[in-house]
Amino acid sequence: MSDTMPHPAEPAAQPQPWDPFQLMDRLDEEALRRELEGVATTDLVYVVKEGGQEVVGLSKTGVDECCMALVSQGQVIREEDLQYEVIGEGEDREALFKVKAARFAVSPEGQEVRLDQVIGVKRQPLFYDPAQLDLDARVPSKKYKGRTYRELLETEDGRDYLAWMAENFSEPGIRDFVRRILAGEQITAQRERQLNPHWYEAGAMKAARNARFRLIPGNVRAQVVSTARQGGQARVVDARPGTLRGVSKAVPQQPAEPVAPAATAAPATPAPAEVVTRVGPYAPTEKQVAFYQRLAESPVFSEDERRRALEWLASKATRQTIKDQIDWLKRQVETRKANRGQSAA
Repeated sequence: MSDTMPHPAEPAAQPQPWDPFQLMDRLDEEALRRELEGVATTDLVYVVKEGGQEVVGLSKTGVDECCMALVSQGQVIREEDLQYEVIGEGEDREALFKVKAARFAVSPEGQEVRLDQVIGVKRQPLFYDPAQLDLDARVPSKKYKGRTYRELLETEDGRDYLAWMAENFSEPGIRDFVRRILAGEQITAQRERQLNPHWYEAGAMKAARNARFRLIPGNVRAQVVSTARQGGQARVVDARPGTLRGVSKAVPQQPAEPVAPAATAAPATPAPAEVVTRVGPYAPTEKQVAFYQRLAESPVFSEDERRRALEWLASKATRQTIKDQIDWLKRQVETRKANRGQSAA
């Protein structure tokens, strides 16, 4: 009996907490592999859900879409430099990528003004994480692509192929696993770590994605998120209960064209749920709160707008989402003051 049970030290016996952003990173890597094979992806947004909570993030394709939206506004984001170094030894090697990107304003006549510049970084392992081997794992075969070991065991042709794998497959761990399931054992094992043949492409593209993301204004990100969700270009993944973490890093959800701060306090689509207090790593800083409050007190806002803006600050603001709200409030103050000045003239 003991030889059919997983070893206590195997990671398969100890499920790891689910980080939604690591999941999104893996989804982006899958999309990049398909892109290299000539298969374009249409998923602009990833939505990781658990009960009433959700984490929303832009995919690499979604970041591309944001950059295209900026072009229509006369702004261009360019990647200017890529550097990387490989650290570690053996199967623990990983590459550290750094991409420099800059945003330019371009006039209809072609004149350019450099607006800002950022660095995007990404740590990319050279080897895949060890994969679990069980009856529901997918067989590493082009002939039976997408099929599981369980499915192959149910057909004569499938069992013949598994018998061939048991004698000829290059990985000793898989040969042993196949021999044992052919003998009727219900086992869980672990596949050896595999070199990712596209580690360079994946690391470079993710670092570029991260750099460009930092240059995209919050209102443009919100516009793309809203359009993608309404147009069926969002990939939704259900998380395991009790494992959703890091909600504050999500792209803040707000209407594409908000009419007042209150619109972001009650968006049409569910906002990421997070308990916000004035302490903790994700709470807004005192400086952010003070600046937000000064903007909200501007006479250009109605009492109802001001009340709902302050309710949002008290109940939903995080260190990340408040940045976009401050930018939005500043634009409203400047625009409304300018409009009043023109009316008076």
